[in-house]
Amino acid sequence: MTLKETISSYIRYNHWANERLTQWLQTSSNEVLYTETNASFASIDLTLQHMKNAQFFWYEVITEGDVKKLDETIKVKSIEAVIEELLRGSEKMVDTYTTFSEKQLAADINSPVMTRTRHDFIMHVINHNSYHRGQIITIARILGAVSNIPETDYETYFWDQETKAKE
Repeated sequence: MTLKETISSYIRYNHWANERLTQWLQTSSNEVLYTETNASFASIDLTLQHMKNAQFFWYEVITEGDVKKLDETIKVKSIEAVIEELLRGSEKMVDTYTTFSEKQLAADINSPVMTRTRHDFIMHVINHNSYHRGQIITIARILGAVSNIPETDYETYFWDQETKAKE
């Protein structure tokens, strides 16, 4: 598998996992979404906002845009808007990152604090989202939301894609 194929698969997985998680969250109560806990980010809502903001930040870095133009204002109790922006961001990543050539993926890119290859930064964004999706599931379980929790593993993504291909 080429680097381009690997990155394309992972970035599609990231969007799929974001969709699965947020579809489930949209069936959750406001208490689960907004209750503060002793987690990295105080609530599921704030964790989603961090994920959304990070996706847009790294998009600007990876596409060599302008990180200074970003609006990272916290949206108070606006989960629907946050979910919409998170999904729009991960879809935008699919649309853009899957078009990069092998050479573009291997190119060095400067972030505000370091220089790495474009594919390193893309993998970081995917790993970052996976980390926080896990935190969200844990917060939800702690708050008593234990039914219909979606599986968002990379392997589950493969099974889902295989099932859809057979339909």
